[in-house]
Amino acid sequence: MARCIDLSGPLYDSMWSYNALPNLGARVPEFVSERVTTVKRDGFESFKFTLSSLSGTYLETGAHMLEGTRVLDDYAVSEFILPAVVCHVPCKQPRELIRRADLEANCPPVHPGDALLIDCGWGNRWRSPDFVSGGPSFHPECLPWLIEQPISLLGVDVPCIEAYWSTPESPEQGGNMLIPLFRNDILLLAPLVNLDRVRAPRGELIALPLKVEGASGAPCRAIFRED
Repeated sequence: MARCIDLSGPLYDSMWSYNALPNLGARVPEFVSERVTTVKRDGFESFKFTLSSLSGTYLETGAHMLEGTRVLDDYAVSEFILPAVVCHVPCKQPRELIRRADLEANCPPVHPGDALLIDCGWGNRWRSPDFVSGGPSFHPECLPWLIEQPISLLGVDVPCIEAYWSTPESPEQGGNMLIPLFRNDILLLAPLVNLDRVRAPRGELIALPLKVEGASGAPCRAIFRED
């Protein structure tokens, strides 16, 4: 019997947001849930949600950073249901770097079209105040290895693929690692939770974003199906 693991973190009031990053200027709406009707008063219950495309676990297309590329409603739903491989690297501490050697030593073989899901243990810190500001990051040396993999989706349990502090030994070498990935038409699924519960190296990923027309990305319910 298949085992299904929920990879999406919960949305809740006062949760983390990307406004914790320096120089962002609080431009990303933070998640708020407001009960607007009640059974006692109105005969039914409903809620108003304030959120952004980057709230909680979300799926992003290349249009997140590249003009003229596909947005979510340009994808067939089948492109969000993929064979997946899970790479468990050693657990990382706050602001610790994931290195290329971590990926090379711990990633099972990747097949064409796979979703590659990388677990460094940070998903367990979902409710921590430093989830964004203290999150581990990928060193830029990981980018060539990632580009070499024949993947259609990259999923990670960290909020930022490449943080502003991630090249302390040579900051002039820093740059946004997402752009080359997006240029290769690779979807981004982040941040994930519960990857440490996945036992099998392979399975099926079901990552269904909200169906918002014209959006580069949206919050997503992501499930890993393990046979």
